[in-house]
Amino acid sequence: QDDELDALKSFYGEDFMVEDEIESNSQNSSPWRIRIGSIVLEMQLVPDYPSTNPPIPKIQAPLWVLDERRRKDLEAELIGMFVADSEVAILWAEHCRAELENYALENEQVKPEKACIPDETTSESHSEQDQAVRTFVPPTAKYGQPIRKFDVSVINNDKNKRCIIRGKPLHPPKSGSGETMIGHAASVHSMDHVNWVLAELLLNDKKVARATHNMIAYRFWDDEKACFVADNDDDGEKGSGMKLAALLELSESQNCIVVVSRWFGGVKLGPSRFKYIANAAREALIEGDFLGKNNN
Repeated sequence: QDDELDALKSFYGEDFMVEDEIESNSQNSSPWRIRIGSIVLEMQLVPDYPSTNPPIPKIQAPLWVLDERRRKDLEAELIGMFVADSEVAILWAEHCRAELENYALENEQVKPEKACIPDETTSESHSEQDQAVRTFVPPTAKYGQPIRKFDVSVINNDKNKRCIIRGKPLHPPKSGSGETMIGHAASVHSMDHVNWVLAELLLNDKKVARATHNMIAYRFWDDEKACFVADNDDDGEKGSGMKLAALLELSESQNCIVVVSRWFGGVKLGPSRFKYIANAAREALIEGDFLGKNNN
């Protein structure tokens, strides 16, 4: 837990609080507290965390921010996100932040307020700094997916809307019964377009949001810079982003983004998984007519 404690102190600064350490021979440890805008997430550690059981979450929040039902639902969601041998403090805190941001967008009349904790020094709230973003928090930390933030002004701008093409589901042979890969492709000409597509998939498609990995590659021509802008992201599936980027370049696919969602079926596919990831991406690129003229 020492590494996680150091990470929390570095990530949240004065918004992270831990009470004076209890005697080392005690089976109970001091609760960790993270101030997130107008709420406080308290985590009571248990002796077998993180190997077996999660901390016990307790959310302190004004009723106008989270009513009793919503608070209990959120605490239950946090417990459901725990996977054995995974540290969850930052994941839980950012999930709470995302819920607060989403709730604020639904209720614009809500005004930010500091959480009041006895005998603690208040500090500037992260959510006040980031209130113009929406946050995607992966359903679990087990697969190494990153937390992603999207600018609300970008995702709410109608000029950035894209038509997202979805390929046919692919079920690799000799894989688990739940193993599925689906490619998504869309036309993009700017980073705003790229971020709109990602936000649309991760924030508004519940099935995609629950995928084990959402691997990304994009490539478009920038008129101002007179060059191609290209990048990729493994989303926890090491090496997959580069494979997708190579596919776009070799197939002369341009001004497009491809996202391959994978739902792990429980059977490891080894290096052959990259072939199936590429096949799912190619299916979506064909459906969207993005492949180069020499790659029909």
